[in-house]
Amino acid sequence: MKPTLKILLVIFLASATVTSFAQYTVQNYTISGKKQYKYSDSFTDYEVQVKGDIKVNDDDTEIESVSPGGYLKISKKTFGNKRSVIVEGNANGELIFEYYEGRKELPFDPEGKKWLADILLDVVRMTGIDAEGRTKRIYKNGGIVAFTDEVSEINSNSVSGIYFRALLDNFKLNEKETKIVIASISRDISSNSERGQLYKDFSKKFMVSNDVAIEYFNGISRLSSNSERSSVLRRITDNIDFKSPDVTEAYFACLDRLSSNTERGSVMRHVDRTQKLTDDAYIRLLESVSRLSSNTEMGSVMRSLNGLDFKNKGISKAYFDAINRMSSNTEAGHTLRYTLKNYTLNDDNYILLLESVQRLSSNTEIGSVLRNIHSLNLSNDNISQEYFTTIGVMTSNTEAGSIMRFAIKNYNFDSKNWERLLREAGRLSSNTEMGYVLRTAIKYMPFGEDEVTSLMDAVGHMTSNTEISNVLMSIMKSGKLNKHACFEVLNTSSILSSNTERGKVMRAVAATEYINDSRMKEAYKRYAKTLSSNTEYRSVMEAIN
Repeated sequence: MKPTLKILLVIFLASATVTSFAQYTVQNYTISGKKQYKYSDSFTDYEVQVKGDIKVNDDDTEIESVSPGGYLKISKKTFGNKRSVIVEGNANGELIFEYYEGRKELPFDPEGKKWLADILLDVVRMTGIDAEGRTKRIYKNGGIVAFTDEVSEINSNSVSGIYFRALLDNFKLNEKETKIVIASISRDISSNSERGQLYKDFSKKFMVSNDVAIEYFNGISRLSSNSERSSVLRRITDNIDFKSPDVTEAYFACLDRLSSNTERGSVMRHVDRTQKLTDDAYIRLLESVSRLSSNTEMGSVMRSLNGLDFKNKGISKAYFDAINRMSSNTEAGHTLRYTLKNYTLNDDNYILLLESVQRLSSNTEIGSVLRNIHSLNLSNDNISQEYFTTIGVMTSNTEAGSIMRFAIKNYNFDSKNWERLLREAGRLSSNTEMGYVLRTAIKYMPFGEDEVTSLMDAVGHMTSNTEISNVLMSIMKSGKLNKHACFEVLNTSSILSSNTERGKVMRAVAATEYINDSRMKEAYKRYAKTLSSNTEYRSVMEAIN
């Protein structure tokens, strides 16, 4: 193939558009400034070539002018009969007409002139010839209704687009007219790309007021292409009045109709970056986030939001409701940790956050989130309840034990908190973990009567003699031992089934000053008698003589 032909072929293919409908086909080509149109239906074939600027008269029956060097060539074949007309503009601005029936040239006037008058309206609607001039004339004579009536007669999306551009570029429409135009674009243009481009190019005119903006968003929502709809929404640069509930709902309803999670997420991040959202708008945005079916997009959007006021209860609830909709522990956990790192939360926020953590099914994620809470007001009884309930939902002894030790070291506990922590410790099924937690607690907890009672209740759930003994001996060596604690150690030692371990604990009790208390000594002797080992019995008794 010759190089010149290759170049022409590339130009031809790059500029060709083919539109197929149920009843007709239109093919449009542009080569070297010459436009060619082919139209066919069940009865008729049109071929039209256009070069230069062509104007038609007011009733669309005659050609008024053709720019010098330009021409219009029209051929129509019906049931095998072909007619053609050629109109050229010479250097003097004069028109030259040629008319053919088949291959035979005939005088243009009268038959050619009459035939052109009959077909010219179809041709201008097919090709967009003199679209700007016709738009000005139609609008000035019949207003917006006449214009939309004319557009509805045009089958080509690209030609319809030319007419809408001519109208919007040349006239300042009022709000009512603009709303009619938006509706007409949705109704009369079937191409998502053509419709979307109009919505993008004239977004400023479509954002002139709240009423128009609502119609605009409704029009955008009728686009069936996710990429086009999201592209339009991202191209809006004017301020959207998110103070208006109706505008807010129209915008996010349009966004929600996108079926692509990726596109919806992209638009959400864009609107957060570029628009000033009110608290109510953020609540509505978070509702849209919760409707995403992709955990990845949900997490990505929520971690990109920077303007959230967590003091607003509606925002806080909507935010954690969205997290609760996540089915991925990884994304939910990641988002909860992000929240802790980037926001200052109040007590109500922490309650909602802990409720969200409880919904996680991954012990690793639960533990990771809880270890990222560095300040927690456990003096608030509701927070305290939710915190220890969260620990209670964990099924991993290792993670639960780790979190309890973290809490002991990092938070200030009152008597109620110690009771709750020790109760959760007593529910662990691992004696090793339970012992580890209780020995850590002994280092930090006060030895008040309530705390010691809760501690012994937890020890009572242990089944390992070694671990029970180790915990009781930690109490004896703690340096905080008092008479009540010593007496409780003695009483609890009775659950030990190992004579060796029980004897060790009892001898530790005997080494304290509290053994001189008559009640303590009486109990000591009573427990000594329950030892089944004579060796241990003698050793224990010798310790108090």
